[in-house]
Amino acid sequence: MNKNISPWNIGSSLYIPATHSDLVNIIINNKYSDLKSIIICLEDAVKIEELAYAKQNLNNTIIKIEEKIQNDPSYIDTLPFIFIRPRNTDVATWIIENISLNYISGFVLPKFDITSIEKWWQIIKSSQLYIMPTLENHDVYNVLKMQALSDKLATHPCRERILVIRIGGNDLMNGLRLRRDRDLTLYDGPIGYVIKMLVTVFSSNGFYLTAPVCEHFENNDLLEKEVALDILHGLVGKTIIHPNQLEIITNSYMVSNNQYLEAQQILNATEAVFKVNGSMCEPTTQYKWAIDIIERAEYFGIN
Repeated sequence: MNKNISPWNIGSSLYIPATHSDLVNIIINNKYSDLKSIIICLEDAVKIEELAYAKQNLNNTIIKIEEKIQNDPSYIDTLPFIFIRPRNTDVATWIIENISLNYISGFVLPKFDITSIEKWWQIIKSSQLYIMPTLENHDVYNVLKMQALSDKLATHPCRERILVIRIGGNDLMNGLRLRRDRDLTLYDGPIGYVIKMLVTVFSSNGFYLTAPVCEHFENNDLLEKEVALDILHGLVGKTIIHPNQLEIITNSYMVSNNQYLEAQQILNATEAVFKVNGSMCEPTTQYKWAIDIIERAEYFGIN
């Protein structure tokens, strides 16, 4: 996949099973025009007895995408970023050996931990695929194990392929015998601590992280509140499980005009400290924030 890609233009990734009957239509016919990326899942969203069909449906979808681009080369400009979540390393190997990767942006790596780094790297290193490791097993509750993983990834050859680190909220809730409340955000429970810890451990090593899904897709107020907290914690996007969530998340990630102007002035400052809109701006300590604001505005817009 040769399209330019940034952690910020992953946006709201639509999570969709590889068995989905409308998979081709969603991608090829641009069913959701604001959709920036999709994750085609062959893991938890697919029963083991459906795996063969899922692989066949995935292959047929990729073939149709290539046919569409051959007939209309301009279509590639509207093609969302396509990521595949393989069930395991065996399925990942099968995909690389049997499916065209020309328009695949990368893999979402399930149940990722420090023991699986080398095995995944051996599978993907000869390709041009990006990876999005997903943190969702019991190691994630342990700050020491997460620090060890972050430090290992920061110096590993796979580092340049890591687009974002994904936080697997549902698996982490399951590990605590919990399910998300319909009226409260993830930040109101123990996963709120986990997110804060992961942001501290991984962002300090230069990684970007994305937010867990919100499976309650009919409560827009809850989603808006949670996305505001995602942004406050520096998370760069959120996986969606229903198209109803797309507009809310996209609009939430738009940058305010004041934020944009402040970021511009911080990046172009000639003074060490100055004030804008009633706030102190200090370029030496806010430079990284300003860079992210400008890039976020590029992909989500300004309101």
